Amino acid sequence: MIGDASAKIQENRLLALLSPDDLAAIEGHLELIVLSRGDVLIRPERTIETVVFPLSGIVSIVAETEDHHRIEIGIIGCEGMTDGSVLAGIDRIPHELFVQVAGEGLRIDAEILLKLCDERPSLRNLLARWVHVLGLQTAQTTVANGGFNVEARLARWLLMCQDRLGGDQIGLTHEFMGMMLAVRRSSVTLATQVIEGAGIIKAERGMITIRNRPALEELAGGSYGAPEREYERLIGSFRD
Repeated sequence: MIGDASAKIQENRLLALLSPDDLAAIEGHLELIVLSRGDVLIRPERTIETVVFPLSGIVSIVAETEDHHRIEIGIIGCEGMTDGSVLAGIDRIPHELFVQVAGEGLRIDAEILLKLCDERPSLRNLLARWVHVLGLQTAQTTVANGGFNVEARLARWLLMCQDRLGGDQIGLTHEFMGMMLAVRRSSVTLATQVIEGAGIIKAERGMITIRNRPALEELAGGSYGAPEREYERLIGSFRD
């Protein structure tokens, strides 16, 4: 590995769960990289050349409609990896993955990862479980967008961000939040004001501070929790 990558590998929850043999097989192929806000990691219908295991920050999975309306369908942080399609030999997807919150990651060549998974069933099994949980997360996003109000959806999304970032402060703009929640920016502003008025969060320019997580979970209701529970059932602890 390059630089200080060996000292950071435990910061990704998937990699931290690898057996010593699987870790020894993969670690020499991992490269420590900086994830800058706005970096595009996977472009729609372009060959997936590398896979990134985030150590910090957040990566968004975004779908785009024919009229160029962009909607977030999932997020990835230190609990996962950027795309599991390569495990099935799929070399491209119709979605874009970009860095929403800056951080660091460990990058590996996609062909090498596929080869390692073919050679090591235990490695493939762990990563396949992550792919399963990510699929549940995208399905839960559909449930949230179709069955819950904007305040509940915003609460869910803030909880998901906190799960991956740790701490109470999340650097987000209303423009980004509108795309993530599939609503107009004005709707995000109103929902933020409602939640802030209840004393659950504090909103400042480009920054949201979570002041009462239990109340945020109560507000999110059934829109939040199912994929997180599945992660803990199949993989391990979801939050630090």
